[in-house]
Amino acid sequence: MKIISVNSIKGGTGKTTLSILFINALTKAGYRCLVIDADASNNSLSAYLTDGEISQKKSVFDLFLGASVEECNIEINKNLDLIRGDVRLNEFRSTDSLKRLKRTLQGLDYDYVIIDTSPTYDNIIGNVLTASDILLIPVQQDIFSFQAVKYQFEKLVDLELDKLDIHIIFNQFEKPLTDNQDAYRNQITNMFLNDEAFNAFINPCRISRSSVFRKFINKQNYQLSDKAETRKAYEEVKALIKSVLNIKIKERI
Repeated sequence: MKIISVNSIKGGTGKTTLSILFINALTKAGYRCLVIDADASNNSLSAYLTDGEISQKKSVFDLFLGASVEECNIEINKNLDLIRGDVRLNEFRSTDSLKRLKRTLQGLDYDYVIIDTSPTYDNIIGNVLTASDILLIPVQQDIFSFQAVKYQFEKLVDLELDKLDIHIIFNQFEKPLTDNQDAYRNQITNMFLNDEAFNAFINPCRISRSSVFRKFINKQNYQLSDKAETRKAYEEVKALIKSVLNIKIKERI
């Protein structure tokens, strides 16, 4: 079992979009996944649930209180279980244990656990990162994303997670309209690529800014495939998952 966390200290970088891309691709490829919505302020992954399901079962708040995964998970389909978000998770921001979640997730019968998070750094995030094998950090081509990653890497050093497999991913990427290196987007992209602290962790695959991804997130039956409208998006997701997990996804997502 591999635990994948999606976290960026800056908001609006597309953490939930990236989470859903991985969730749908992996489950449709036949992998059994547990998804945890650990974003205390914006429970976006609850879009998988109906109103009735949101009021049922325990939540990520209860998971941190000591409830088991079996008590909290909601079956979405045969390959996907979800633990819903809960604003009360904020009460654990100052928890004194960073291994609470890691202990809870040990020994589960899933291929992948995917954890979506808040755009912050606190002890909830510390718990998520300590439990994780892989960290996906979505970034955008702006100075605030760059500053956020610099800060995030300082915190990762404090956690001493030497075995954490980190991927910085340009999300909502826009190809510069010019090769002029003084152009703003080129400058920002080069700042990431030239920073010695984290340039080795930048994934070569990029997810472009596209209305196709908005449709994919918001329309339940919308699929990415090699058809003309969605081919570019499909190939980007396919390449990214191959790069991060070394697996091939199905003909459509």
